[in-house]
Amino acid sequence: MRFLPKLERKFRHWRKLKKSPLLRKLDEFCESVRKQGFEQTSKESVHSLKSDEKKEKELCYKRREQFLYNGSFHEAVGNVLLIAQCFAMMPVRGVTAKHPSSMSFAWRNLRTCCCLLFVASMLVNLGLTIYKVLVGSITINNIRPLIFKSSIVVVCLTALNLARKWPELMMDWHRTEVDLPQYQTQPEKRRMAHSIKMVMFVGMMLSFAEHLLSIISAISYASFCNRTDDPIRNFFLLTNDEIFFVLDYSLPLALWGKLQNVYSTFIWNYMDIFVMIVSIGLASKFRQLNDNLLQFKGMHMARSYWSERRTQYRNICTLCEKMDDAISLITMISFSNNLYFICVQLLRSLNSMPSKADAVYFYFSLIFLIGRTLAVSLYAAGVHDESRRSLRYLHCVPKDSWCPEAKRFAEEITSDMVALSCMKIFPLTRKLVLSVAGTIVTYELVLIQFHEDENLWDCVNSSYS
Repeated sequence: MRFLPKLERKFRHWRKLKKSPLLRKLDEFCESVRKQGFEQTSKESVHSLKSDEKKEKELCYKRREQFLYNGSFHEAVGNVLLIAQCFAMMPVRGVTAKHPSSMSFAWRNLRTCCCLLFVASMLVNLGLTIYKVLVGSITINNIRPLIFKSSIVVVCLTALNLARKWPELMMDWHRTEVDLPQYQTQPEKRRMAHSIKMVMFVGMMLSFAEHLLSIISAISYASFCNRTDDPIRNFFLLTNDEIFFVLDYSLPLALWGKLQNVYSTFIWNYMDIFVMIVSIGLASKFRQLNDNLLQFKGMHMARSYWSERRTQYRNICTLCEKMDDAISLITMISFSNNLYFICVQLLRSLNSMPSKADAVYFYFSLIFLIGRTLAVSLYAAGVHDESRRSLRYLHCVPKDSWCPEAKRFAEEITSDMVALSCMKIFPLTRKLVLSVAGTIVTYELVLIQFHEDENLWDCVNSSYS
């Protein structure tokens, strides 16, 4: 048995020697074809593997690019403007594009047509409200919807005019940003966008909660003042009383009035948020310059450094002035509306509430209104604060590095009033917060002196809005 392997090897060797030359050539040919096929298959597998790796790298790069920020205001505010367009505001095309040069405004556009349609609808509703005030008695409850709807119409028209200028404003903003010292890390680049998104999210969530509470309060109040046997009809009659004061009740008119109410509530809250967003953007540009000054604080810098920083500071001031001219009317309406409604709400707080639902909505709305007014004041004041902060770093310049350019830079910061304003009447600084608080207290004391203990929740004469 042990000799079988040796015999087998000898037998195979004998067969190989006995092969004819033709068989040997055939075997060699088959072997070469097999090797070529194997090499080709291996090359194809390697090529496909490299292409798959390349595609995977490109896909990862594209996914990574989606989460990277370039630190521009246009990028940070794009989604905010997109949400506004859902409520017939800022009809600008290309708000979410990568570069502001892609934006454009056109009158023959679906967004613009929707905006104009909403303005026309609001003008009709405003006309019905004016008619009710002129025919009926002039009371606080009748005047409130008139002021509210007038403000909404003016804000929509102002936003439409702003949309025409927005592409040019964003190009000016882009040129100013490119000239500034650039951020190097992603946390620095996304800081402005994160602040804007948080302000938008918190503001809209609180506005949504307030509107839900207003619906619950209106349903409770409609059951308290049940004019008909149908509760749905009572709700629409109460919330759209200026429409059905002139026209007969119908469900399409009721839905039209409710849709207008939802849009108007969003716009009323959005104008405050928009002022805060612009303030965050302008303040972040001053902060971007100040961060660079902080980096070289107390160091010996060349004259060209101070000349370049002074030019950048002047460019931001020019941008701030352009934005103030564009949104000053919206800012004025925002502050005047908040001041008026805070006074009216405080006056209404002296009266008893018909139900707990009305009390919860009333005090939530009052606290939200005061908090929103305070937030607008502080965010707008942040522009002035950041523009003055550069002076701190100029005070730390060494004596032997002090030059005419640094001196000129310090004099410009000291002499200029860089801040947003309300129609150029008064600047929005931190002192404004105390001024507004004092004005509210003064107006409230005057209103209380002339206030009679009447029932503002009267079902016959009241207007719930």
